[in-house]
Amino acid sequence: MSSEPDYNFNQPAASNSEGGALIIPFALITAAIAVLMVAQTVNVFKGHSGLRDTQVQYAKAYTQREALVKQSQDLQQKLQNLVLDLLILAKTDDDAKAIVQKYNIQQNAPEGAPAEAPK
Repeated sequence: MSSEPDYNFNQPAASNSEGGALIIPFALITAAIAVLMVAQTVNVFKGHSGLRDTQVQYAKAYTQREALVKQSQDLQQKLQNLVLDLLILAKTDDDAKAIVQKYNIQQNAPEGAPAEAPK
């Protein structure tokens, strides 16, 4: 073992310039990634709120249209009854028969009824 110390005050201290040069690029990359992630998060929140607003609008439009749908179904039922009455009347009345023939009004077979076998 030597009596001399491991250090010498006459030599300059080792520079840490290489470590400092690597910190700046990594700090810039980290800052850029952070900015991108914040922007993406903001876009996700905006999209989510937009979807929520659209859902509320659709629900409101659905409730507003329910009355119109019911009215349409009532009108359809009334017209269907009118046509059925006209078809029944056409069996005995010539004027009703002329209307049925002019507009080619026919009654479809009920959905549950079996079709007639061809002869």
